[in-house]
Formats: sequence, C-alpha cells, structure tokens
Amino acid sequence: MFPVSFYLCAVSDEACRDKLTLIYDKYLDDMSRLAAGYVGKYQAQGDVVHNAVLKIIDNLDKIELSDEKRTRGYIWAITRSCAIDWLRKEKQFETENIDDYQDTIECDEPPPVEVLMSREGYDYLVGCIRSMKDSYRNVCELKFMCGLKEREIAEQLGLSEKNVSVIIVRGRRKLIEMLERYRKNDK
Repeated sequence: MFPVSFYLCAVSDEACRDKLTLIYDKYLDDMSRLAAGYVGKYQAQGDVVHNAVLKIIDNLDKIELSDEKRTRGYIWAITRSCAIDWLRKEKQFETENIDDYQDTIECDEPPPVEVLMSREGYDYLVGCIRSMKDSYRNVCELKFMCGLKEREIAEQLGLSEKNVSVIIVRGRRKLIEMLERYRKNDK
C-alpha cells in the first residue's frame, strides 16, 4: 500500500490534508482487514484499499471526525463498496470456501448444504445477505463473509456485543428461511 504522503499530493487544502492523515492513520488497518475479508484470497486488498482511499479523498467534506461511529461506518461502507466493485469487475467470486459457511452458520437446523454446493446457490446466499436491511446486512457480511467475531463486529460498527449476537441469530434465521425457499423453488 502507498504511504499517506502519496495521497496527500491529491489534496490541496491543509485542513483536508490533516483530516486525511488522521483517517489514514486511524482506519487503514480496519480497511485492510475488511478488504481482505472480501478479496483476500485474490491478494487484492491493497487495490481495494487504494480505491477506497481515493473515494474518501473525493468525499472528505462529508466526513466529520468528531462523530467517530459515523466516520467508521462511512469508511467501512466505502471500503465494502470498493471491494464489491472489484469482485464484480474481476468476476472472481468463487465458491472454494463453502465449508467456511457451514461452520459459521450455526443453528439447530443446518442450512441446506446442497444449496450451498452449487455456484448458483452460493451466489444466492451472498445475494440474500446483501438484500437484507442495512442493520442485518452489515453484521451478517462481517460475520459470515469476513469471518469476524462478535466482539470485532461490535467494535467496528459501534454496537454492543449482545446486540450483535441478537442480530446474528435473527439474520441466520432469515438466511435459512431464504435458502429453504430457494431450495423448494429449485425442485
């Protein structure tokens, strides 16, 4: 990844340079971790973070550093968007880690594994997660797609661990319902 001085060349205002430096220093590791959750197996997290920093530069005026929770959420949204854009562009969203989903979607009734075994089923699962309300989608993406623990998700989104756990349980139920409907319609 490029050093912050590389990006500072794109900013002419001294106050914006200071803001960018603070954002870069504080959130770079988080951005890298999030990007790795999406594109890490392609070793493209540096590209995603680079694109995200460029978008952040374009939107520095929208970022208010005094509201840390909102700033973190905004930066995560930009990074997530850049990762998804990268995946769409490269069309490399593969299904080689299906077993990871089996381990992370824990409940009394296992998810319909035969649905997850096909590329179409995997794509459907990802689509289901992305079609959820923001409150569920953000947590479920971080849990099921990035593999973060409840504590890490709580820190990143500024929520309590208990709230994150409840959202994961409810989100998991919604996913299982959607996958069951998909399986029944597929027969």
